[in-house]
Amino acid sequence: MTENTAPPVPAPEPLFILDLGENGGSFAPTSLDQINAWVQTEQAFWSWMNRSYGNHDQGIKQALNQLPNALKQVSQALQHKESNPQHYQQQIAAIQDTLRDVFVQRKFPHSSAPLAKRIEAYRKDTGDAAASFFASVFVPPQTGQHFLPQDLIAWRGLVEGLIERFSLASAPQKGRKQAAEQSFEQLRVKAEQLVGEKTSTYEALHRDYGSLAEEIRTAAGNQTAQFDTAQTQRDGDFEKLVTGHKLEMENLRKTFREEIALRAPAEYWETKRAGHVRMARLTGGLSFAGIVGAAALLSWFVHDLLLNTTPNTAPETWRIAVLVLIGLFTVWGVRLLVRMFLSHLHLTTDAAERVVMVRTYLSLLEGDRLASKEDRQLILQALFRPASDGIVKDEGLPPSMFEFFTRQPRS
Repeated sequence: MTENTAPPVPAPEPLFILDLGENGGSFAPTSLDQINAWVQTEQAFWSWMNRSYGNHDQGIKQALNQLPNALKQVSQALQHKESNPQHYQQQIAAIQDTLRDVFVQRKFPHSSAPLAKRIEAYRKDTGDAAASFFASVFVPPQTGQHFLPQDLIAWRGLVEGLIERFSLASAPQKGRKQAAEQSFEQLRVKAEQLVGEKTSTYEALHRDYGSLAEEIRTAAGNQTAQFDTAQTQRDGDFEKLVTGHKLEMENLRKTFREEIALRAPAEYWETKRAGHVRMARLTGGLSFAGIVGAAALLSWFVHDLLLNTTPNTAPETWRIAVLVLIGLFTVWGVRLLVRMFLSHLHLTTDAAERVVMVRTYLSLLEGDRLASKEDRQLILQALFRPASDGIVKDEGLPPSMFEFFTRQPRS
């Protein structure tokens, strides 16, 4: 079988199996239409028996009258197949019982059986009337024998039927011919039974094969669809991973370049902070030392002024002026040292803040938390803002009395 040739469709499972034995073999219909056609074939084959030739054919007519009942049951089954499955199954069983009663229990000849063929051949030779008596010998009434032939044709059919049924003509020479016929008949019956059994087995195997083939095709289709879906999903996931990896690598490159670019400023601000720390320590020490020294120096000058002043007299004016001048310059010098100390403290804090901002900026870049340019611009503006010198204004000489009065706002 080539790949383009579809396998034959297996017959569906039979509705029932009726074993007719030597009277037609096995009947295993797969549909109600098949039963309907089978019964109608039998009715058409025996339609010549519808004419009455006497009471001798009651056995045949009783059997034939069951066939319309089977057709009614087929019609009922068709009507309730979808609406009432239970009633449908009951009608199928009733059809099987009806056909069994006709062809098995009543032994009515099936159209394919040798007896039916013999009766049909006899009818063609002698006519319907003689054939009705001939057939009635093989299917007599169940409640007594009523054979009343009225003419020679009827007698001929009755006599020839009796001779053939009971083998009266061959009684003196039964011999080998009769034994051979019986043996052949047994072989025919066995062959029909075997063909029926094998046909049922073949159809069952064919259905199993069709079911397995359909399952394999369905499984193959599902596997193909699942594989295609999984492959498409894998391709999509792979593309996402590649795109994500490229984006991460690009972010790493940008972060690395910006980190390299900002590493020098960070080191610069760290160095500057350390320098300001050293200068703050130095100026702080000098400031506190200047405060102590100024206090000691002024105390010594005051003590010397008071020591050289005559008791109960005012100190000399020039001595007081010198003391005030020395105190003024001493305080101004100490004030400069204190301002330098505070300036270095301020610059130390500013440098430390810038180092922290640089490191924070790099950390945010690595975490991909600065997606917009506005956020980066805001941080970079704060990071690279102009730095003040930290020196407090007005580090010059103290203002004179004239400047003091001239700077005051006029009321």
